[in-house]
Amino acid sequence: MNNTVTVLCSGFGLGFYVPGLLIARRLKALGIKAEIEVFETLMSDSKKKLTDDSRKAYQKNFAVALTSQKIPADIRSSLDSSAVEGLFQQWRQEERQHFIVLSGHWVHVMDRYRETAGLPMYADLLYIDADLSPSWKNLRRLNPGYAEGYHEVSMYDPEKREILCSIDAGPLEALPATARNGRLVVHGGGWGIGTFREKFDALESAGYELDIAAYSTEEIGEAIHGRRYYMNDPEWPTWLRDSSGQYTFPPFAEVTGNQANHFPPCRHYQEGMYGVIRQASAVISKPGGGALIDSLASGTPLVLLDPFGPHEKINSDLWVELGYGIRYGEWAGTGFDREELLKLSDNLQAARGRYPDYAASYAEQLSAAEGRS
Repeated sequence: MNNTVTVLCSGFGLGFYVPGLLIARRLKALGIKAEIEVFETLMSDSKKKLTDDSRKAYQKNFAVALTSQKIPADIRSSLDSSAVEGLFQQWRQEERQHFIVLSGHWVHVMDRYRETAGLPMYADLLYIDADLSPSWKNLRRLNPGYAEGYHEVSMYDPEKREILCSIDAGPLEALPATARNGRLVVHGGGWGIGTFREKFDALESAGYELDIAAYSTEEIGEAIHGRRYYMNDPEWPTWLRDSSGQYTFPPFAEVTGNQANHFPPCRHYQEGMYGVIRQASAVISKPGGGALIDSLASGTPLVLLDPFGPHEKINSDLWVELGYGIRYGEWAGTGFDREELLKLSDNLQAARGRYPDYAASYAEQLSAAEGRS
């Protein structure tokens, strides 16, 4: 039996890419061989360009992004059959049997591999949102019984208002509120979508200094006292391996609008936007799955903006009910009170270590299965 764990990510949003990297790195630290694959490597260049064009359109118009979720899509039409077969040949040669699947798009591929591999398959379907995100919902429309033969793992139980597992973001402990810099991080997730750009003036008028995620050089505003801009390299695609053949976190830097910006490699998650988040008093963003993972790992409260679809609405409701976040409108109604953020921060600090780490639990189960075989 080959116990290499293959973590299947997607670059459609960093929320389905970065958690996969974090899980793979944690598994490796626990002595388990783990490899990453990104769905876009199986797509034709023309389809990848369409994805990039969609991302830019969604950044410009949140309503367009919301509408796109309602359009049924069959991702199988985007697959490059030769790329899929090449991956299958590698997997069959290496007798790959253990998989962690973060995007519903991959299940179409897994089904085909399972039919031809001649090996038993052990695959976790890992849901990083509190409800099914669009890739899973599209999969369910096409195949209502898609989970048969796989192991479904939910990170959250919204009905019971519970977090079932967490994703370890690295070795650094969450900072207490007294050790933070008092700043606010404002971002739109990996794709830069949502209403976050509309909030800068109100937040600065309330006396906060901002760390803002920019998604193109055009978004880097003029120097305003106390305002900083940060950016992932806008030319970096999630499906690009580095010179050593590894997938990496996005190259990242603090940026300015009046000079050429350089984006050094991001070797550890703390060297990217997460390192800025863990020092801040709160994050203002839409309630994506990645934002929830960052909030819990760093102990940083979320101020929740308009959700990107029904699944993010459920994310938002859960975070508010747990006392880890507050809706933007409600916080604005308090006059952007700092004490409200401190209460949320205290709740997150009290929750440290309460939720089992998914990768550690997976490693234990894998070891137990080895012992029985």
